Amino acid sequence: MRHGIVPHEYYIDVNNVGELAEMAFAFLCLDDGEAKKLIVDKLVELGIPFIDVGMGLYRVGDSLGGVLRVTASTLEKRDHVTHGGRIPFAKGNRNDEYSKNIQIADLNALNAALAVIKWKKMFGFYSDLEREHHSTYTIDGNSTTNEDCS
Repeated sequence: MRHGIVPHEYYIDVNNVGELAEMAFAFLCLDDGEAKKLIVDKLVELGIPFIDVGMGLYRVGDSLGGVLRVTASTLEKRDHVTHGGRIPFAKGNRNDEYSKNIQIADLNALNAALAVIKWKKMFGFYSDLEREHHSTYTIDGNSTTNEDCS
């Protein structure tokens, strides 16, 4: 499973977005809405499945609250991405807790783990009874929701 992962030391833009055609699958984790839209549109156009993750955090007193999101796009289910607004394309808010708080490494790790679990479900490593394509994890209630099932 570790084969075929190739790091690229440059950002994707309009001049090189076509390189995505070589991908069999993509994981997205970025807060630049314009770049994300460019990438998502190209992946959809090319029919390449992908998972996008994100989080929205806020301060409650001395604690953090928020929601982690995992959104999958497959050949079987893309309408929630293309027409359902499940992936935000707004410019990231540099004043949010994500950019200011060092205490979120565990949340990044959890979001990444949830994305990998979804990928493994998509490829048959784990059972996938609901076949959800959009999941959220809410920190304060320790709850997960599954939506956009195929």
